[in-house]
Amino acid sequence: MASQNIQTLNELFLRAMETRTVAAPFLARSGGRYRPVPPSETLRDTATLARVLEGHGIRRGDRVALLSENRIEWALSDYAILGLGAVTVPLYPTLLEADVQYILRDCGAHCAIVSTQEHLRKVLSVKSMLPDLKLIIAMESGADSGDVLNWRSAIAAQREKGTDDVPPFKAAALESRPEDVATILYTSGTTGTPKGVVLTHANIVFSVRSTESLFGVEPGDVAMSFLPLSHIFERTADYFYLNAGATIAHAESAEALPRNLLEVRPTIMMVVPRVLEKVHAKVLERVNGGPALARKIFNWALEQGTRSLKLSVLIGADARPARAIPLSLRWKRALADRLVFRKIRSQMGGRLRTLVSGAAPASSELLEFFFAIGLPVYEGYGLSETSPTISVNYPGAVKIGTVGRVLEGVEVRLGEAEDGPQEGSGREILVRGPNVMPGYYHLDDENRRAFTNGWFHTGDLGAMDSDGFLTITGRKKNLFKTSGGKYVSPEKLENLFQGDSIVSQILVLGEGRKFAGALVVPHFARLEEFADAKGISFASREELTRNAAVTSFVQSRVDAACQSLPPHERIRQIVLLANEFSIERGELSATLKVKRGVVEREYGEQIEEMFQRRAPETEPTRATTRK
Repeated sequence: MASQNIQTLNELFLRAMETRTVAAPFLARSGGRYRPVPPSETLRDTATLARVLEGHGIRRGDRVALLSENRIEWALSDYAILGLGAVTVPLYPTLLEADVQYILRDCGAHCAIVSTQEHLRKVLSVKSMLPDLKLIIAMESGADSGDVLNWRSAIAAQREKGTDDVPPFKAAALESRPEDVATILYTSGTTGTPKGVVLTHANIVFSVRSTESLFGVEPGDVAMSFLPLSHIFERTADYFYLNAGATIAHAESAEALPRNLLEVRPTIMMVVPRVLEKVHAKVLERVNGGPALARKIFNWALEQGTRSLKLSVLIGADARPARAIPLSLRWKRALADRLVFRKIRSQMGGRLRTLVSGAAPASSELLEFFFAIGLPVYEGYGLSETSPTISVNYPGAVKIGTVGRVLEGVEVRLGEAEDGPQEGSGREILVRGPNVMPGYYHLDDENRRAFTNGWFHTGDLGAMDSDGFLTITGRKKNLFKTSGGKYVSPEKLENLFQGDSIVSQILVLGEGRKFAGALVVPHFARLEEFADAKGISFASREELTRNAAVTSFVQSRVDAACQSLPPHERIRQIVLLANEFSIERGELSATLKVKRGVVEREYGEQIEEMFQRRAPETEPTRATTRK
């Protein structure tokens, strides 16, 4: 579905509703199943909700907050807000009350649309401190009361008036201009106070149009919307799906995702590396827990898939051009698919042909595994400030280990050496193009720092190869210098352990220290297998991680992963943790990025103790454990 003439998200939405003839735009889950929502119902509900908002004083340019998990009401609310010419301000569902208050006050929200009673409670608890907030609409609350409207009840009451709300909605929606602000997205705050990223209709529409032909999505495709819609990655993807004529189903939750995948059987899905890591770990857990013959068959099948992959896909900096796969290998690959890979894919619905990974770097080893089993993962790169896509791999243009080629119409250059000391870590990526935000919301000083002669400073470090593929090597502000004056990129080291069967999560540290150290969360299923095999008894995870033999085993994995690195980059000491980093404890952002400052404060005592140890230079590294 081409979109050459579309300039605003409102035009995209209206065109999608009026030209759709094959499939419903959405699948909505109710009564324990997904049901198709036809375009006429989608447009009518959106137009009616827009009239409700207008009737309660929401005008063009007003900010309307959305605090909800992914669901069809999120999408319809967004389109209703945009249709009025208002500005959508999405909030992550995991935010604490203080963060909700900060964002609603900072943007001057006039209305907040929330989903659950818990989200309603958060907003009501801070409402007295928000002078601009006049209206709250709750998707799941009971009868209307006070300042709170029920989402469905308000739509039903408006519809009872007997007016056709679609014509005035369309007229108002088409008044929006490409340069109008569509949304203000607040950064997840991994390194400080959230900043409001202002994006226009033109910014986001450019991202949709520049990727619409890359993945072959068309009517009949089904997309699983799983990552937070409050993040620009999933949200722009949903606009992309709608524009392409695909049907969108929203996952109920992370816990329900495996069941939802079987119910919906999607063909495309956006993911982050942490999701891939969990799928990979689950596959290996099942294989290692099965009979010896099954393990042998799996390993043989994976070998055939990997051999085929290395002939057909570019891998690494020294990649050779793709070559034809010999007939004998094609037969073996087909048998491997029948015996092993098809069964793995069936656990994700059986129809997935495209996974797009973003928001954080994925390791080459992890991507190679998924390509080998017939689930291609196309890694891309972008930021909230760039709407989000800057570059992406796609069918016919894949080089594993990179984030793909820069989108047509987007300019990228790498900063000069004077941009900062980045020894061995790449240079800062600067971006210019129609996808780049006009600026942060009322933060003039930040905007002056973020832009130089029209070029946006991403803060990410990268390199470009001779084929035009971009590689991300680290985050400029996360680079640290050891006391010996050597620079280390923690992301480079952390990415070595993606998909590792022993190391689940790792955070590398070392600013001003004699060596690089790390906090490590192990995969406890594998660790327990190791303990059982060695006759090690334990009553809890804490006790398991305190065992010297166990910690030496984990350390050996770290040593092996780092053995080819320069001495100053090797992880010399570790602290084992008994609990995963989590969103609930504030250690992870909504997109599963580690909040370094939070983790460092929480484990400050253990970190200090780790760096007091002697760092071995030639002998094997030692480790102790901490709860």
